[in-house]
Amino acid sequence: MNRFFIIIILFSISYMSYLDFEITVNENPYNQDIFVSHRYEDYQYLSIIDTALSPKWYVVLDDNKGWDFKVNNNNHLSYYRKQPEGATPTSSWYIMNSHMQEVDTLDCANGYMADYHDIQYTEDDGYILMAYAKQVIDIPETVSVDTVNVLIIQEFDQNHNLLFEWNNSDHMNIQDYVPSFNLNTPHINWTHGNSIEIDGDGLIISNRAMSEVIKYNRYNGSLVWTLGGPLNDFTFINDPLNGPHKQHDARRLENGNLMIFDNGHGGNNPRPARVSEYEIDEQNLIATLIWEYSHPEGYVSQNQGSSQRLENGNTLISWGGVAGHGSIITEVSYNKDIQLELRYPLGAATYKVRKSDWDFDINLIEGDLNLDGVIDILDLISSVNYILSNNEHAPFYYHKIDINKDSNIDVLDLVEMINIIISS
Repeated sequence: MNRFFIIIILFSISYMSYLDFEITVNENPYNQDIFVSHRYEDYQYLSIIDTALSPKWYVVLDDNKGWDFKVNNNNHLSYYRKQPEGATPTSSWYIMNSHMQEVDTLDCANGYMADYHDIQYTEDDGYILMAYAKQVIDIPETVSVDTVNVLIIQEFDQNHNLLFEWNNSDHMNIQDYVPSFNLNTPHINWTHGNSIEIDGDGLIISNRAMSEVIKYNRYNGSLVWTLGGPLNDFTFINDPLNGPHKQHDARRLENGNLMIFDNGHGGNNPRPARVSEYEIDEQNLIATLIWEYSHPEGYVSQNQGSSQRLENGNTLISWGGVAGHGSIITEVSYNKDIQLELRYPLGAATYKVRKSDWDFDINLIEGDLNLDGVIDILDLISSVNYILSNNEHAPFYYHKIDINKDSNIDVLDLVEMINIIISS
C-alpha cells in the first residue's frame, strides 16, 4: 500500500446540491424513475429522479457531457458530449453500463461529426447515428453557389463497422423545396434531423427544418413517405393544423400510431406546442389525429422538447425551451389530466426526458468507492490514490468521489469524506 500523509483542516465546504425544482402537481404519475439531463449555467446535470421525486443519482459535469441522457435499446445509458465544431476531443456518444463505467465511445465515420439529437441501438447490438454536413448544391433560382445543410444517417454493427450511409440529398430533390427556403441566406437549412426511430425495415426521421417526418427504406435508402411539410404525402383527418410544425421526437407507438412532440414554433404566428398522436394508414396515405395535448398555459416551445407514451397510457412531456421559464416536465393521463408537473429554475434547459425502471447494479452510496456498503479509511485511501493517478473520470468516480458536486475530483472531496467518516 502506498504511504501518504495528509494534513487537512476541517471546514465547511460549499456543496453544489441538485437543482431545486418545484413540484406543482403530484397526483398519480406512472411508477418509474425519471431520466433527465439539465444544462444550467456552466454545468450539465445527469440525473435520475426516483418515484418519491428525489434525486436518486446524479453527477455534475463541466465538460458539456450529458446531452440526450436515456436508457437505450441495449439496456445501457447513452449520452453525448457536445463540443464546438473543430474542437479536440471531438463530440462523441458515450455508453455507460450498470456499474457507472463508460464502456464505449461512438463516433460517425467518413469524417462526419456525430450529432447530439439522437442515437438508437439496433436489434443486433449495432447502432445508428446522425450527422449534419454542408454540401454545395446549385439552385438555379439564386445567382451564387449555394451551401446547403444536409442530413447524414449512418448505421454500424456492434464492432463499429459502417453498414450503411444515407445522405438525404441522394434521395430527395432539393428543387422540390425551393419555395420553402429563404434564398437570401448564405447557408440554406434544408434538413435538421432531431430523432431516429427504427421501424422494421425502415427508419423514421424527424426533419425539423422542413416541418416534416420522413420514412425511408433502411437497406436501399429509398423514400417511403413524407408526413407534413411542403412535400406531404398524407391526407390529414381531424387535424385542423394539417400536421406538425418545427417538431421533435417522432416515435412509433406499440399500437402502431405515430406520436410527435410538435413545437409549434416558427413563422409570424407561432402556435402552442402539442403532443399529437396519429393513426397512420401507410397504404392509403391517411393520417388521422386521434389524440393531442397542449399545456393549459399555452406554451410555445422554441426548441428542444420530447414526449414518451408510458405503459399505463400516460404521456411524459418535456416542453423544451419556453420563453421566461426553465425546464418544465409534465405527465398527463390519456384523459388529459395532469398527473405530475416539475418546474426547474429559469436558466435550466433540457432536451429530452424519459421514464424507465432501469437500475444500477451497484449501490448508490456516495463515498463508498470499494462498494462494501460503508464509508471508511479504505475509501479515503482509494480516493487519494485515484486523484494522484490523473485518470480520466468515469461517472462512477464523479458519483463516488465528487461528494461536494462541484464537477471536480480533488482535496475538497477528501475533506467531505473525512467529515462523513468522523460523523458516522
